[in-house]
Amino acid sequence: MILGFDIGNTNTTLGIYREGDAVPVQMYRYTSCRHATSDELAVTVNSFLSLYRNVSKDDSEVKGAAYSTVVTDLTGTYRNMLRDYFTMDPLEINCTSKLGITIRYDNPELLGPDRIVNAEAVFAEHGTDAIIIDMGTATTISVVTADGILNGGVIGPGIGIAINALAEGTSRLHKIDLEKPEQVIAYNTTDAIKSGFFYGWLSMIEGMVKRIEDQCGRTFLVITTGGFSTVLSPHLRIDVLNDPALTMKGIKYVFDRNRL
Repeated sequence: MILGFDIGNTNTTLGIYREGDAVPVQMYRYTSCRHATSDELAVTVNSFLSLYRNVSKDDSEVKGAAYSTVVTDLTGTYRNMLRDYFTMDPLEINCTSKLGITIRYDNPELLGPDRIVNAEAVFAEHGTDAIIIDMGTATTISVVTADGILNGGVIGPGIGIAINALAEGTSRLHKIDLEKPEQVIAYNTTDAIKSGFFYGWLSMIEGMVKRIEDQCGRTFLVITTGGFSTVLSPHLRIDVLNDPALTMKGIKYVFDRNRL
C-alpha cells in the first residue's frame, strides 16, 4: 500500500494506491489545517486507513508515501508524521524530483508542486500538446508540449475565493453556490450573481484556451481538474477531458519514478 497526499490551501486529499497502479483505489478528503501537529495528522490519517481496511479487507502495510503541497507550513509536519508513525522517509515532490517532464519556468522552485504532478500525469497518459486547467483554491492553467515540456502557464483567482470576496466586500450582494442559472440574463440578484460566476468563468476558460492556442499556433488537448471542474466542464463550448483524479495520479507517477 502506498499513500499519496495532495495538500492544498483549503483541502487535502489522501490517496491509497496499490503497487503498480497510478489510480488510487480510495481517496479521502479533509480540511488542510496549517496549525495541525504531526500527532493530530497521524490520528486523521490512521482513522481513514482504518475505515479503508474495514471496507476493503486490505491489511497490507504502508510501504511508501509521497506528498505534494502548496502549503509550506505543513511540509515539515507531514514529513515528521510519516517518519514517526509509519517509519519511512516520504517523497516531498518538487522541481528537484526525478520527473518525466522538463520544466521551462524562470524560477522552477516557485512552481507549485500541484502543477508539476498534473503535468507529469498528462504527459504520461496522453503524450500530446495539452492545456491543464485546475480549478481549485486558485485557478491554474499549465501548458504541456508533446515532447514533455511544462511550458509555463497562467494563475488566476479561484472561484470559491472570488465568490467569498464578493459577498464579504459588498453590503447588498450575498454568497451563492456555483450552479447553472436558467439563462444568462437574470431578473433577480441571486440569479445575476450565479450567471456572472457560472458563465463568466466559462467564458474566461474558453477565452484563455483560445489565446494560448493563438500564441502557440496550434490546438491543444484541454484537460480540466480540481474541485469546481465537474460543475463547469460539461458546459464549456470547447472539447475538454475532465479528470478529477489527475493530481493524485501524478503524485503516484512521480513516486514510482523516484523509487527506482
